[in-house]
Amino acid sequence: MRADSLNILLVASWYPSDENPTTGIFVQEQAHMLRDYGHQVTVVHPSMMGTFANSIAKRSEVSFSKEDGVRVLRISVVPPLPFFRIVSYAYCFQQVKKAMKRFELNPKDFRVIHSHAMFMGGFIGHKLSREYNLPQVHTEHTSGLIFNPKQYTKKEIVISRKVLAHCHKGLFVSHFALKHTLSNIGLEPKNTFTVLPNIVHPSFFSFPIAPFSQTTSFKFLVIGNLILVKNHRLLLEALSLVQKKIPTVSLTIVGHGPLETELRALCTSLKLENIAWLPRLNRAAINEEIATHHAILSTSQVETFGLTIAEAQAMGKPVVVTDSGGVRDIVGAMTGIITEMSSEAFALGMLQLIRSFDSYDAEAIRQSTKSRFSSEVIMRQLNSIYTHALGSFD
Repeated sequence: MRADSLNILLVASWYPSDENPTTGIFVQEQAHMLRDYGHQVTVVHPSMMGTFANSIAKRSEVSFSKEDGVRVLRISVVPPLPFFRIVSYAYCFQQVKKAMKRFELNPKDFRVIHSHAMFMGGFIGHKLSREYNLPQVHTEHTSGLIFNPKQYTKKEIVISRKVLAHCHKGLFVSHFALKHTLSNIGLEPKNTFTVLPNIVHPSFFSFPIAPFSQTTSFKFLVIGNLILVKNHRLLLEALSLVQKKIPTVSLTIVGHGPLETELRALCTSLKLENIAWLPRLNRAAINEEIATHHAILSTSQVETFGLTIAEAQAMGKPVVVTDSGGVRDIVGAMTGIITEMSSEAFALGMLQLIRSFDSYDAEAIRQSTKSRFSSEVIMRQLNSIYTHALGSFD
């Protein structure tokens, strides 16, 4: 074990499982990064199983296993009362403590708690931090606190303020997320709140950059669930405008979701050509798809970060994106184009990128992305954060 190795407890609202292999994958990637840099990592993943009405048929579930060198404790509980989410959070905390005792995970053995997302990772990380006098670092990913804060009760907003005010560091994945989260829960910016972006997996930086011949028809790629917030309708309307000028332009759509039938019908009504539909893909397949396309698109209404955009840039690909918030931390003049939120503006962005494609330097795009979002860069910042957190408790 390295001399500077820490025993770190990640408490995460989401974490991948066999049933949901991509849920919370950014937390898993952080766990693996910490592992690879010599730290000991244990993940506690608390979650709610449906609603109180389900409790008659369901019982709490607990599992503990070692996954890729990381200990993972999953606690799924049914709400003990209807409507009172605060009671459910407190109940879940008690179940977490029981499960940790059952599997001999003594909170006092950990040096740092790093929680992810307020409910319930942040809440339970906060309770453990206070009860066992451990420093807490918290990364806030809860998009609802930005886009729909009214869904939370006054007590939940108060809890959010307490958790972030208590933490040694409150981390946000973009300046957009930091600004709007703090504003919506009523906290003033201070030096304990800062931006630490998501990690781009090393495979995106190591994948060979494939050159395109000038005769290759231009191919765009979009990756994301087929849901309202991803705004595929705007994309298809923009593509219709582009194909009127350059009919050979193609689009590959990767993802699935409830809007697929509606979006396929829209393609037909717009008489779009050269459209390919692919299901949700694993990382290796995503790497291959990015490599075989000229550029990546995103028409999201809102993005706290925009990981697929950063991943595409890690493979040297320029991007066209709508001004959806977090993308402003990722996309610059040398890496792509940010447009207004309209099909006309986005179509102009797509046409501009096609016409100026030869001016983009794939290796420069990759290196710019690596200097900001690689595991080496993020790990240096995290190590510094943990060191300062421990110093404040010693």
